[in-house]
Amino acid sequence: MRVRLTVVAKALGGELIRHKKLGGLGNEGFRLEVRAEDRVKKFAVKLYQGRNARLKAEKELSLYKLMPRYGLRAPRIVLVDLDGELAGKPLLAWEWIEGVTAENMLERKRSGMVAARALGAALAKLHSIPLRELNPKLFGRGESFWEGEAEALRLLARLAGPRGRAISDLADTVEELEVESPSLVHGDYNPGNVLMARDGVYILDFEDARVGDPVFDVAYAYAFMSAGRKWELAKAFVLEYFRLSGLRARCFSSRLMAAAAKLYLFLNLKEVISVFKRKMGVLYPLADLVFLRPFKKHLEMLAGGRLARLRH
Repeated sequence: MRVRLTVVAKALGGELIRHKKLGGLGNEGFRLEVRAEDRVKKFAVKLYQGRNARLKAEKELSLYKLMPRYGLRAPRIVLVDLDGELAGKPLLAWEWIEGVTAENMLERKRSGMVAARALGAALAKLHSIPLRELNPKLFGRGESFWEGEAEALRLLARLAGPRGRAISDLADTVEELEVESPSLVHGDYNPGNVLMARDGVYILDFEDARVGDPVFDVAYAYAFMSAGRKWELAKAFVLEYFRLSGLRARCFSSRLMAAAAKLYLFLNLKEVISVFKRKMGVLYPLADLVFLRPFKKHLEMLAGGRLARLRH
């Protein structure tokens, strides 16, 4: 891999000094330090994998170009290789952004509530991007959003085996949901995909972006943020979102059940567990005990409908 990253560094205009592999379950990410003209510059490089690798890269490239026009911060793209000529896979590279993930800020007593509201505000702004700006070949039109989610639930339930049977019947309920106000949906909006920098909030990782039900994003993020009994932070996020978006919170609980069930089933797939084990190595048993098992239990509770009440 270093040989290929050396080629990428050259395309960025310099010599590779060092690189660091970044986290993530799906695609590969690296931080590159490149010497160019007696200066050392830092870049983020993302290599896209899988059957739809090019589509994922095209989605992110399209949105990173579009977002600044609607008041959203976006990485400054400096290198595009959709054909995978440099590293054997489609890639995007952008100037490194110094910042802290919203996930880390939520853990801090002083910044937790600020981060929660900032997450709600950023998502409301993202959902305000007009649909006319989105290429339907990349993002679809959203007519069958919940039918697609129901089918995904059924597939995940089958793949998850015994753990999936208990909530697979939820798919029938999900299929009946309707998209009242279609918009751009991030698809994986969670505090780990949002970076808090000095110059603003950066939303990253749009590989699953599509047109659909915006409340899915709200419910999905709530499932993450309410873990560990952080109910007040999750509530602040939701209320800030609905205050700024102007949307109604009607049927939020059913969307929360769908998002939690999808996450729960996904995390129980053998392939996903194998990826966790490979990436974490000897730390996996500890991570499983401290984080993964409690989080799965939390998701199972949300998917079962035993929800924390949101008082308006």
